[in-house]
This record gives sequence, structure tokens and C-alpha cells, in this order.
Amino acid sequence: MRDRLLVEQASSDALPADEARILLAMSHDENRSLLAEVLGTDHRVVEREPADVSPGEIDLCVLDPQTLSRHVDAFETLKSDAEPLHLPFLLVVPEQNLSNGDVWRQIGAQFPPGVDDLIRTPVSKAELHGRIQSLLRARKQSISLGEQRERLDRLNRVNSVIREVNAALVGAKSRDEAEERVCTRLSEAGPYCYVRICKPRATRETLTVSTTVGETLDPPQPRAATNGDLTHGTAAWRAYRERATIATGFGQDELAMLDDGDSDWGAWAERGGVRAFACVPIRYRDTVYGVLEVYTTEDDAFDEEEQSVLDELGKTIGHTVNAVESKRLLLTKGATEVELRLADDGPLFEMVAETEVELRLEGVTGTDPSVEFFTVTDGDAEAFLERAADSESVARHRFVRETDAGALVQLVFDGESVTETLTDLGVTVDALVVDDSGASVVALLPQDGDVGACMRGLRKAYDSAELQSRRQVERRPLTEGDFVSSVESDLTARQRNVLQAAYLAGYFDQPRESSGKDVATSLDISPATFHQHIRTGERKLVSKLFGAVTFNGT
Repeated sequence: MRDRLLVEQASSDALPADEARILLAMSHDENRSLLAEVLGTDHRVVEREPADVSPGEIDLCVLDPQTLSRHVDAFETLKSDAEPLHLPFLLVVPEQNLSNGDVWRQIGAQFPPGVDDLIRTPVSKAELHGRIQSLLRARKQSISLGEQRERLDRLNRVNSVIREVNAALVGAKSRDEAEERVCTRLSEAGPYCYVRICKPRATRETLTVSTTVGETLDPPQPRAATNGDLTHGTAAWRAYRERATIATGFGQDELAMLDDGDSDWGAWAERGGVRAFACVPIRYRDTVYGVLEVYTTEDDAFDEEEQSVLDELGKTIGHTVNAVESKRLLLTKGATEVELRLADDGPLFEMVAETEVELRLEGVTGTDPSVEFFTVTDGDAEAFLERAADSESVARHRFVRETDAGALVQLVFDGESVTETLTDLGVTVDALVVDDSGASVVALLPQDGDVGACMRGLRKAYDSAELQSRRQVERRPLTEGDFVSSVESDLTARQRNVLQAAYLAGYFDQPRESSGKDVATSLDISPATFHQHIRTGERKLVSKLFGAVTFNGT
């Protein structure tokens, strides 16, 4: 051995390291054998020609100047192909070679990518292990940063797609249209190869596929859970029942839990190269409308951040479905009318029982929180408002005015109220009367609405909720012609003239083109008379707009 490679020194101070794959490229056979023996105790030594090795097969290169000179092109290829990951090079240089000037400059001229560390011989085992561990730590940090960068890139892609999906949901006129837009955007924009939405059947005991988009062949149909077995069907089922996003892959151990002995899912995933999937509940508050399933061919998908983004998407879709279903109820000619009875403890029930009043709901406006208007049809309204002032559940309250039917009061609840609970379940409250024995409710669902699902959701908030009756009704919303005729018949000639003059003069514009005084002068009336006619006419118009829709039982 011409140059001593190692000095005799105990290596007990060398730190243990995780096994790494080290390409040993040494021109001197004895030096290569000695290094292979020393490094092989902690690592896997690869002894092949540099041109025959790919960057993914090794974690570190140990080489000498002679080998570097002979295989400079192969080493440059290894370095460049490994990017953006870091593949470290350790150059072993004999002591006498270090006296010939600037070694680093010589290496840079010969090998532009550069080596990462240089060690001179003879070298102690402890120093060799220390240098190796230092380079491998840099390699691990590079891999970790690369994985973080890949996750961030994927999350950015997912977020970008979610923004497209949210934009696509705007203006959806039906649930089917909303689902189609979601699946199409998610599938076309990636990173998902296949997307589908499953809805609960009428029995609510299983799910059925409603919308599918993707180039991959359709996966097996979802199955309901049976005796708690963890089949794939229950991944969607559990997401539906537990209102939580569930993600998993198709690894051997995962398939053992998912398939329950059925190879359909494993075979399907292998044919399409599918690596993982997520099941996302489509929900609006306590109502779950179905499950969004997304599949990907990429590894390391559906981390915590991505699941969180998908969970928010599920809520957005649920909000859209709730909105279009509510709108459909307003526009459809048919509806399901249900009569309910509630007799639970709760803020509103307690206030009514303690003050012995009767309330009738007049209307609800706004959301988060909603403003609710009630008429105190029987009892002491002042006592009721005093009790409301003492309730921690009432954020705001006020007396509005006296009417022929009683005192009109306004309530804003700090938590969810009875009307909000019903609205969240996709129903429209047509009538609500609360007395000291509980509440009687008349509510409307779409003609094909799921009354059973509504009752299950309602009983989670009110144990005593009872369905007293249900029937199909025909509704005749006011047409445009009905509205115009009705307003014309209610307005006096003077009120109509004042409204028309104000409209044409720009009184209702923002900013106003004419003041009330200007319009009054043009009509040769006093400003006070003008404002009296305007307020009366506006009230008649608004009362027609928000008036009751007529119903006929069928």
C-alpha cells in the first residue's frame, strides 16, 4: 500500500448512523477494500462503475482524484440528475497531493460541480465516520426540504384548484349542476385522477354514486358498514356518519383493513396506478348531503394540511347545496308540509314559560346571527323583554312597535335558535308559535325532500321533536303580473303619482339626483306630505314583496 489510508486509532467515539448507500469509487484496490470494510459496518457499500449508477440508488459518493479524472462526465451527470436533491461527494486525497498549491481550485477546474468535502490520508476512523455523518446529515436535510417543497407545491396546486371550484360553484342553479362543476374542476385541474360524489339512499343505510368524472375506470361501488368491518365502503360511510374527512392509501396493510378480504379495490388501484384517496363529507352545519371522493396517483398525498383544505371544500359545497335546495323550494310549485311539536328546555322555551306569554314568529332576516321578529300575541311583552335582558343566550333585544295582533319584538340569539336549527336542516319555517307548553311548527321541504333526515337532525338538538303530520301541498307564488296588479289595487292615485315622480326624478338613486323637497316642489305639495305618501307607498310595496304565498292542500 503506497499511501497509508487509515491510522490506527480506536473508533469507539464514532457516532452510530442510519444505514446509507455509499458509492465507493477508488482507483486503488487495497484502499477500496479497506474503506469498504470500515464503512460497511454502518452502511451499504455500492461498488459499481459511476456510469452504471443512478442518483436514486446512492446517498453519498466517496472517490479519489484518479477516479474523478477518469469518470468526470459520469460524476457530473450524477450530480445534475440528483437535483434538486443534494448528492454529496467526499474526495479522498493523499497527504503529499495537498502540497501542490490550491487543491480546491484544481478540483473546480477539473470538476465544475465541485466536491462537498475533502479528507486527506492517512485518516482516523473517527474522523472518517464524522465526515461521512456530516455529509449524510446534509443529504437528509436536502431530502427533508425536498419533501416539504413537494408537499408545499402540491398544497399550492390543491388550493389553486379549490379556488377554481369555489368560483365554479357561484351561480349553480341545481344540486346536480353544482356536483358536476365540482367534479369536473377537480378532475381537470389535478392533482386528482378521479372524482366522484356519493349520496345517501332514501333509507339512509348506504351510499349510492351520483356524479363521476375522471379518466380512470370507475372504482367498485361503495358499501355500507357491516358489524363495524373496516371495508373501503365504510371509509365513505364513516366520513358520512362521523362528519369528518378520512384519507388513506392502497398499501398492503391499508388494504388489509379496507378490503376485508375483497381484492376488488386492490386490483382496481393497481390497474389505474392509484395510490391514495380521501372521503370528504359534504355538509352544511349538522346536515350531511353526501361524500366527495377524490383519488390520486401521486405518493405522499392527503397530509394534514391537504385534508383540512378538502374539509373546507366539503363545507363550501354543502353551503351551495343548501342554498340551491332552499331556492328550489321557493321556486317549485310543490312542497312537503310538515307539522312539528317541540317541548324541550331551551332559552326561548324557558323565557316564554317563565313569563307566561305566547309568541308568534313574524320573520327572520340576516344570518350569523339572524334577527328574529316575534309578536307577543298573549301576555306581558314588557315582562318578556325584561327576562330576555337577563338571558345570557340573548345577544340583543328590543321592542319594535304595537300592532293589532300584539307587541312586535326583535330578538338576536347568542347561540343557535329554533329557527336557525330548522333552516340549517334545509327547511323553510312557515309558522312557529311558542307557548308555555312548547312550540308548534309548520315547515316546508322540497317536494322530494327527506323528512326522515330532517327529523333525525332536529332530534339531535331537541329530543322531544315529534312529527305530527306531513302532506303534499301546491304553492302558487305571486307572478310578476299578480304582483303589479296587487300593488296597483293597493296604491291610491296620489301615492302612485308621488312614487312615480320620485322614481323618475332620481330620488331613489344613490347618490340622489333630487331631494324630497325638490320632488315635493315639482308636485306642488309640502315636503311633509311628500314623505308621508312615500313611506306609505314603500310600505305597501314591501308588504307585497314579503307577503305570504298561497297554498292549497292536495
